[in-house]
Amino acid sequence: MTRYLDAVLRRASVPMEAEPFEPDWQDQPRSHKIYPGAPGFPLPDEVPPSAAPLEEALLARTPEPRAAGAGFTVPLLGGMLRHSYGWLSRRLQVTADPGQGGREAYAHAAWARGSAAGGGLYPCEIYWVCGPGAGPLPGVYHYDQPAHALRRLAAGDVSPQVREALGGVLTAGRQFLLVTVRFWQNAFKYGEFSYHCVTMDLGCLLRTWQTWAAACGIGLRPRLWYDEPALDRLLGLDPVTESVLAVVPLPWRGAAEAGSDGPAPSRAPAPRMAAPLPERSRTVLRFPAAEAAHLAAAYDTGPPPDPDALAEAAGQEPDPPAGGQADVSAPVPLPAPARLGAGVAEALAARRSSFGRFSAHRPLSAADLAALLQAAAAGRHLRADGDGGRVSSRPAPALTRLAVFVQHVAGAPAGLHLYDSAAHVLVPLPGPAPHPFLQRSYTLNNYNLEQAAAVLFVLARPHAVVAAAGPRGHRLLNAEAGAVAQAAYLAAASLGTGCGAALGFDYEALHAALAPAVGPDTWPLLLLMAGHERCDRPRFDAPLVPNRPGGGPSHHPHPHPRPSPRTDRTGRP
Repeated sequence: MTRYLDAVLRRASVPMEAEPFEPDWQDQPRSHKIYPGAPGFPLPDEVPPSAAPLEEALLARTPEPRAAGAGFTVPLLGGMLRHSYGWLSRRLQVTADPGQGGREAYAHAAWARGSAAGGGLYPCEIYWVCGPGAGPLPGVYHYDQPAHALRRLAAGDVSPQVREALGGVLTAGRQFLLVTVRFWQNAFKYGEFSYHCVTMDLGCLLRTWQTWAAACGIGLRPRLWYDEPALDRLLGLDPVTESVLAVVPLPWRGAAEAGSDGPAPSRAPAPRMAAPLPERSRTVLRFPAAEAAHLAAAYDTGPPPDPDALAEAAGQEPDPPAGGQADVSAPVPLPAPARLGAGVAEALAARRSSFGRFSAHRPLSAADLAALLQAAAAGRHLRADGDGGRVSSRPAPALTRLAVFVQHVAGAPAGLHLYDSAAHVLVPLPGPAPHPFLQRSYTLNNYNLEQAAAVLFVLARPHAVVAAAGPRGHRLLNAEAGAVAQAAYLAAASLGTGCGAALGFDYEALHAALAPAVGPDTWPLLLLMAGHERCDRPRFDAPLVPNRPGGGPSHHPHPHPRPSPRTDRTGRP
């Protein structure tokens, strides 16, 4: 895993592929799996109550339910699936970008979704292991994204097998969402870099679900430590092509209290799963470095890391600058964050990437920057269980921290700062001037970073985390980085500001510039840009979700389009 991590961090100077690689857009895979002939039913929708604004849900730190008897129902589950990975609207924007050519044709339409994903590729697949007491016939269901429906792949209660894979935890209940990744869905475009990318996509999706559930008074505990090969066998998956990367137990309304389920039923043989359509791509390439990194994590049989060891590896306290000279600049207090008053469904429907639309003509307010930083910091608390798998009363330690280059923010000093979330202050750091350093460090041409009001970096000590947690530590770390990005996106959607995330930068150049301030073991993992946008860009947004009395997710204050995935080789729409 360390070898793969080093290759990722050097990719701007040393290509990860042994041979030159370019995506074949004429032979790209399907955007989702299809199970022909599998019986199913369309999902109803239920959105969180309007009394629960995004701010309350996004900043929730406790994993426990906040409302007596809170739990999922089929309509509430349907609403969460629709607003995370379902198709919310068809979007089109008139721009000078040649990559948008042909978007007006239905066959090449861009469909907006609530969760972000690298390059707009959406490689995750969602399976519901439905146990007794939920309503539908117990079995394994697959979420059909375009149809917003569930397809039954097998009948029979297999929830005991999932609990066994989680370590026999009876409190996990009888309803589970299993999140898999189809690696070729991303690798056809990103090659060896794909595994690094999809593990962040996973965090975006999990953070969306946690935010949705929190708005309904439900606490979700994503599990990232379990017997992965056993769950792959349960779903009939070849782990080289598709594998289970997360398990999310669903608290169900009306279910027995935690711990009262009694002994787990005897283990039955795994049922035979329905077969999907074969891969559409005529040529499917394999990327040995990404494959080896995934298999090392999938077959990691080591125990979950201790929270104290993870906290020590994360090194949340900033290291002193090189030479032992402490920075004497006083911390800069931030104002109270601007309110994130939009509903969760509204924010998810409005979420999108800015790409080249930032404009510095209108500075961002310090209150808006404070809200974005607060939301991004809250996104770090993705894993509610302290060790990534076992139930724990201690919160999982944050593995990342945030640095920000302030450029065009009214009431905040320009320059490089570390964000102290506990004190809600900016800590000035020595570093280069943002312009032209940031643009020179960015390897693509789809963003003018000088026009962004603020550029955030998700920082981490990846080698130390992998040393403490083993091969799966890379997945834990990247999932947290993705969760930070999703939280920032939702905050920006509520504020009506632009936001964009990207991985297309020179890791080594940024590390060299930041290391004197944050330490030589700290690396940037993800770049987030925020600021106001130009207002002269015509756009079209056709919602697919019907209007509802009292305000529905199809009517939101800031309807934004999602750009074509072809416009960005390493960004995240």
